[in-house]
Amino acid sequence: MIVRHQISVLEEDTEALRPLYPIILSVSIQKLSNDSCFIVYELWESSNTWNSHLQANYSKSFQRNNVDFLETPELMKTMLVPASWWVLKGN
Repeated sequence: MIVRHQISVLEEDTEALRPLYPIILSVSIQKLSNDSCFIVYELWESSNTWNSHLQANYSKSFQRNNVDFLETPELMKTMLVPASWWVLKGN
């Protein structure tokens, strides 16, 4: 499962968003031309793993703590992809 976040943070608080991803397969962060806007792509093993992450205390705490640093509400999209598209190389 791929999760895409678009996050616009208050300019002076760009460093405030530091997520915890203990069970994620891969994460990629792109900064848009607007200095305070980031796109975060996450690759999760399954939608169940993603949902468990959202319900975990550390995830809820992260969301609560960082809402004050957002310039606009976070935009999130998900997309299921075949497992064969992702090959783990022993890591």
